Amino acid sequence: MLLGTRAIRRSGPVLLVVLLLCLVARAAPGPQDDSIRGRLKACLLLGDMQCVVTQYMALKDLGRMPDWLVAFQNAFAVANRRAGECEKVARAIHRGLVRFAQKPVFIRFSVEGETKLLGFDVVERGVLVNNLQVSTTGHHVAVKLGDRVIDAYTGLAGLPLQQYMARLSTDSNSHVIQQVVEAL
Repeated sequence: MLLGTRAIRRSGPVLLVVLLLCLVARAAPGPQDDSIRGRLKACLLLGDMQCVVTQYMALKDLGRMPDWLVAFQNAFAVANRRAGECEKVARAIHRGLVRFAQKPVFIRFSVEGETKLLGFDVVERGVLVNNLQVSTTGHHVAVKLGDRVIDAYTGLAGLPLQQYMARLSTDSNSHVIQQVVEAL
């Protein structure tokens, strides 16, 4: 049965809410999904690394963490938040996300212009607290999962691409471009 224009206008907000709930239900496990696999997916979506490790270990009934999971966890270590570590970190994050049945891609950030320095603004509670040196060569690599960029600077939760780009800084005579790449 076709609805009239007036009925569609009245039910529009309700239909929108129902559609959004359907999309969210597909993306994240619901409260009724008490399986370890469901909890693991929720941990990934929240960016909670400790939860990811705990749920994976329970799911696989392992006594010790496999090497790839150790590398995945270590990719987010503070020690990796320095220039020159990005490719190693991006590979570890990419491998880890693939093992969790995700579809990540590599994303390359390049500085075009006079200066090749690239920084990353660390923001806490909406306040700039630090600027970390990401690259001295004008190139940085991270992992993109959906619309989020993930690297050692963002942690597993990542940042939306536009917000990540806004946090990258370079000289005023230069600018940053981004490009998805197949492999490193």
